[in-house]
Amino acid sequence: MTMSNFRGTMPALITPFDGDGKVDETKFRTFLDWLVPQVSGLYVAGSYGSGPIMTVDQRKQVAEIVLDSVSGRIPVVIHVGDPDTYTSIELARHAESLNVSGVASLTPYYYLHGREEIDRHFVSLIDAVSTPVYLYNNPKYTNYCVTAEEIYWLAEKGLAGIKDSSANIQLFYGLVAATRDFDDFQVIVGSQTILLPALVGGGRGCVSGLSNLYPKVVNGIFDAAESGDFDRALAIQREANELRQLTGAGIPVAFYHSALRYRGIDIGVPKAPLVSKTKAEEAAIFAALEKYKHFE
Repeated sequence: MTMSNFRGTMPALITPFDGDGKVDETKFRTFLDWLVPQVSGLYVAGSYGSGPIMTVDQRKQVAEIVLDSVSGRIPVVIHVGDPDTYTSIELARHAESLNVSGVASLTPYYYLHGREEIDRHFVSLIDAVSTPVYLYNNPKYTNYCVTAEEIYWLAEKGLAGIKDSSANIQLFYGLVAATRDFDDFQVIVGSQTILLPALVGGGRGCVSGLSNLYPKVVNGIFDAAESGDFDRALAIQREANELRQLTGAGIPVAFYHSALRYRGIDIGVPKAPLVSKTKAEEAAIFAALEKYKHFE
């Protein structure tokens, strides 16, 4: 299924692991069976999905499990970003062999790159596959933030879209404006915390960690905004932001392992060095989530 004119919520899919750091395929498939009917797409092996701490073989395994489980029902974008361009290309070619809807890559991280290195990475990726390529902008974790001018240049080279996790609404608006003349170019917000203003400004979709747990939150903002009920959309947006405060700082993978158990879904444990919540911490999470039962 293509990403052309994609609209809606795309969970930043959490990956289940066992205590030995292996992908727990049984729990993964059970989670996907529950989640897929509730969402518009999946974003796989990104930050929430533990992509940066998986082996290349694990990332390929995860892609294969997801594509098999989804079976063409919704679009799937596989994150292939890596500090090494050649590994990104290897993962992208593997994803292409699975007939994914698209591949996405973080701007290469760890080393402090400038625009020349970033542009070379994405042009190499675009040239290596026919599958649509998306840029994942996450400056907090990569020490690099794209500009609207750069994205315009990459769109001319064939970039299909951008997932922007900068949380900078001014930048987001600039990205939409810079790419409005490119047919089907997707500007997707990488956090539900600014979803409503992003939709007002021309955004088409949202990759959301929260959608692993409560898809109705992001779906509700979309539906209310589309119908013109901005009071309702704003009310849900405020609750979404309350929930994001509850998850804690950073990329709260361990929170979602616990919170999904509250909803009756066992997705195992995070992969080391990430650490599971204690029993006391998990009990506190369960108690806090009682307030949000209307999103179940």
